[in-house]
Amino acid sequence: MRALGLLPLSLYIVSLLARASFAGEISLLVFPESRAVFQGGVVVISVSGKGLAGMRAFHRDREVPFFPTGESGSYRALLGVDLEERPGPMKVSIRARGKGEKKVPLVMQIKKKEFLTERLSVSAAFDRFDEKTLERIRREKKRIVRLWSGSSRQRWWRGRFVAPVPGEITSQFGRRRIINGSPRSPHGGVDLRASQGAEVVAANHGRVVLRDHFFFSGKSIVLDHGGGLYTMYFHLSEFRAEEGSQVRKGEVIGRVGMTGRVTGPHLHWGVRLNRARVDPFELLKGVWEERFQ
Repeated sequence: MRALGLLPLSLYIVSLLARASFAGEISLLVFPESRAVFQGGVVVISVSGKGLAGMRAFHRDREVPFFPTGESGSYRALLGVDLEERPGPMKVSIRARGKGEKKVPLVMQIKKKEFLTERLSVSAAFDRFDEKTLERIRREKKRIVRLWSGSSRQRWWRGRFVAPVPGEITSQFGRRRIINGSPRSPHGGVDLRASQGAEVVAANHGRVVLRDHFFFSGKSIVLDHGGGLYTMYFHLSEFRAEEGSQVRKGEVIGRVGMTGRVTGPHLHWGVRLNRARVDPFELLKGVWEERFQ
C-alpha cells in the first residue's frame, strides 16, 4: 500500500491490510496504536488487498463512503468525529467485498477536547423572538439538516483544501457560549477575519446545493464536495455562484458581509463530514493527496 506520508498528530490513519487472498484473514493495524482521536477531528481509513472489489463502512446510522485510490484493490475514506461525540469507544463496522463479504469491527477511542467557554449577559429583548421569527428559524434549520443526508456519492474534491479567506480566526471552532446563564449550542465552525466585500473562494471543487438568506446565518452558501463532505460560507454580502452550479477550488463564490445575526463583517466557515461537525482547519493540513481516486 502506498504511504500517505507524515500525518499531524490530530489526524490518524487506520489501515486494514488483507493477506494474499481476500478469502483469507484480514488483519487490523491502527496507527498510532492508541487509536485515539479528539472531538471535531478527522480519521483517514485506508484499506487494500488482493481481490477487493468494494468497501463500505458504517458508524451508527451513517454510511462512511470509500473511494478507490487508483491502485488496484486500494480504497480510502474520511470519517468525521462530531465535536460533541461522547468521549470513549467509537465503533465503526467495516465491510469488505470480494468473492464474498468480510465484516471487520473497528473501535476507536474518542478523547475529550477542551473548548473555550464564553459567558455573556445581554438584554432579554436581544434574546427573545416572536412566534413568526421562531417559525422561520425552525423551518430554516430543518432545511439545512436535510442537506446532510443528500450528498452525492461522487467525490468532487481533489487534494488539499484552501482557506476561503486569508484572515485569522476570530472565533474558534467548538467555542461554548453561556448567555444569561443558559448554555447554547457550540460554535460549529470558525469565524475568519475579513473586510466588508472581500472575495470568498470555494475551499475545493464541489456543487452549490444551497444559496439563500437565513435569519441567523444571513446570505449563505453550502457546497457539496461529495461523499458526505460539505463546506458552509455564512454572512455574505453578495452571492457569486448559482445554486446547482459546479464550482472549482479557489473560484470566487461570494463576498464577505455582515448579514444575519452578527455585529460586524466576517466569514463563518463550517464543515460537515458524514453529518459530523468537524474543525474546518483539519482540511487544511497536508494529508490530502492530489490523487485520491
